Amino acid sequence: MTKTFTSCLKIWRKRSCAAVLLNCILLISCLTGCWSQRELSNIAIVVGTGLDTSNQPDSLKLTAQVVKASEMGSSASSQGSRTSEKAYVNISYADQSVLSAVRGVTHMQNRRLYFSHNKVLIFSSDLAKLDMAEGLDAFTRDYEGRMDVQLLISRGKASKILEEEADLEKVPALHLYAMMENQKLNSETVVITLRDFVIATMSDSRSPVAPIIKLYKSEEGKNKVKLDGTAVFKQGKMIGELDVAQTRGLLWVTNKAQSGALTVNTDWGQVILEFLHANSILKPVKAEDGTIRMELTVHEDGAIESNETTQNMSRIENVEMLKELMKEAIQSDIQNVLAQARTLSADVFGFGEAIRRDYPKDWEAMKKNWDTMFPQIELDIRVDVKLRFSGGLAQPIIPGGA
Repeated sequence: MTKTFTSCLKIWRKRSCAAVLLNCILLISCLTGCWSQRELSNIAIVVGTGLDTSNQPDSLKLTAQVVKASEMGSSASSQGSRTSEKAYVNISYADQSVLSAVRGVTHMQNRRLYFSHNKVLIFSSDLAKLDMAEGLDAFTRDYEGRMDVQLLISRGKASKILEEEADLEKVPALHLYAMMENQKLNSETVVITLRDFVIATMSDSRSPVAPIIKLYKSEEGKNKVKLDGTAVFKQGKMIGELDVAQTRGLLWVTNKAQSGALTVNTDWGQVILEFLHANSILKPVKAEDGTIRMELTVHEDGAIESNETTQNMSRIENVEMLKELMKEAIQSDIQNVLAQARTLSADVFGFGEAIRRDYPKDWEAMKKNWDTMFPQIELDIRVDVKLRFSGGLAQPIIPGGA
């Protein structure tokens, strides 16, 4: 009886092993094929997209910047002379919607536009002032698009921005993307992705913002791009702008000012101060009478970057003076952007979201009239500045004074 049982057990184990092996083979065979494959020879890889108004009624113009793989790896050293061929091509098509424009490109090109590698999405200011809903919805809803694409607003045509003559990159869209990645070094430009912009657009209170970029002629006569302030939106439309100083104030309030430089004027000349580590805390405070005001605390560590005076700015009394001047400069930026936001009645700071988080019942009563209530919200500002060091020098290059 025992021998029979043992024999049956061995047979069962062998059959189980065979069944497991067969299942593994079947699963592996299913993974060898790509049911959704797309050959590189059949797609046009888009790295930058521009949306403009069109001469046709109720339509927009889409411009897609497509990389030319054959030119991306070429160099002057490998070819003996610098190639005159561009490493990209801009394809434009106008139609009533983004999708129809994308499909319309197939009428004139042998490859289908592929947006999974898109890096920047540029709206012209003319289109942004009319309506951004079509472009935002199409690029957010489409499964091919990425939500971390950099969003920009152009002065003039977005298609012209994609024709920039970049010096350090072969493809303008890649230059724009890398340029936006570096903006944390100066804290004078808002950097926003499509995802963050859409979230702010769907908010009950917050007004989205986006960086503005423009085209200009360099001294060499080349078409160059330059960041130029911030666009403010309400209900999917551009309603106003912030200049560079106001943008820096916005970054102070929203805890996005990481590093940068401030120029302060003394009785002996200019001193450039660098802020290295900044931290901002914004919170609502409810008074006994039920009114709510905002409190902002800014902590900043800085250094003396450049001393253009003949005075020794490392002396204690001069350090204290510079700290006060830096506090005044930061407070001025914040007060400046607060005045502009009140004029536009646009909550670019997130006051409403902070109130909703800490005082949800009060927010339910405020949110219906937030456009009229926001300009009345008071902001208390406290700035704490520490100058940690004076760089590699204590004395000025040109000594003098005390």
